[in-house]
Amino acid sequence: MFSLMKNVQRDASVIKPSLSPPQARLVLIISRYSDSGISVKELARLTSVTPGAITQFINTLVDKKLITRETDPADRRSIKIKLTPSARNEIHQFKNVLFNSAAKKFDALNTDELKEITRIMAKVNPEIITKEEMF
Repeated sequence: MFSLMKNVQRDASVIKPSLSPPQARLVLIISRYSDSGISVKELARLTSVTPGAITQFINTLVDKKLITRETDPADRRSIKIKLTPSARNEIHQFKNVLFNSAAKKFDALNTDELKEITRIMAKVNPEIITKEEMF
């Protein structure tokens, strides 16, 4: 599985080569919360990374003008992380390449095999992202 994901990420790096795999993962997660934004605490929970490490990643992504920090209107003490408007198009292209690359890898499987692998993956990782959630 690790080798498969490395191949998919390598294909997608053509679009956004300046992102490391962990940075790309964070940006993809943040993009799922594009309207409301996501807190550092929630990002840390979803990635199993410490809030301190998440903050360092965020600083780098802010410097690259891919994300912004915004005060949560519901709680002025809380900060929400959002994609910048200019990053949304880049991320959409990145997701397309990522999804198409993964789809090509799975072309070798028939429908029953795809259903079985999806069932198994959902069993070990209930937070699997579907194509509809990506876009």
